[in-house]
Amino acid sequence: MVGEGVQHASFLVYHNCLPIPLTVSVVHALCTREERRALWSALMRDKPLHEPWFVGGDFNVVVDAGEKEGGLPFRLSEALDFLDFMSSAELFDAGFFGSSYTWCNNCMGRARIWKRLDRLLINASCHDAGLVVFVSYLARDPSDHSSLLFSVRTRVDGKPRPFCFINVWTSYVGFRDVVQASWQKGYSGFPLQIVCSKLSRLKANIKSWNKQSFGNIFGNTRRAEEVVLVAEKRVEEDGSTETQEDLL
Repeated sequence: MVGEGVQHASFLVYHNCLPIPLTVSVVHALCTREERRALWSALMRDKPLHEPWFVGGDFNVVVDAGEKEGGLPFRLSEALDFLDFMSSAELFDAGFFGSSYTWCNNCMGRARIWKRLDRLLINASCHDAGLVVFVSYLARDPSDHSSLLFSVRTRVDGKPRPFCFINVWTSYVGFRDVVQASWQKGYSGFPLQIVCSKLSRLKANIKSWNKQSFGNIFGNTRRAEEVVLVAEKRVEEDGSTETQEDLL
């Protein structure tokens, strides 16, 4: 743990794909400008000297009029402390994919307010370390905030992808039969060689079964997210008072 407080926690991340440790600060800012000043000061104390730094979460502030719709008009004075912090900390917005806003008060009609309160900030050392960062805003429903999905690629990401076992497979009809049939087939050779050969064949058989019977769980989840995001976009653009359930 690098540092922590009421509104944040900072820690170091080590990974064999990262050339140097990554400092990650997770933020959940309070509502008032005075309360957030304590957050900016605390984050400055956690700032790494030269290493990559991620600062992400709910900052509870927007930086321009385009990040808000509805409610009282945007005032630059509300964002000045946050912008000053970003400048002093040498952080910049990593950008995003998805909806224009990450928070909604879920009211109807003219009472509805949209804001982009959640974001990821990174420093120049992220690029120097060869990190390529993508931020996606997932669907809000049923929360009032969107979840942030961070994806990080590095210069060594061209290596073969590892086999990932999905726990839900074990609850699906037919999975045990696939494993049993694959494992019972014989091999000759030294014991360790036999085990390695069986594991390699089992991996191939599970991949084939997953593609034919179970389906791509990540693709299915992504398509479901896209349906919800389209519904949210329609609500944002036309100011409809319909619920997401009505649009899906």
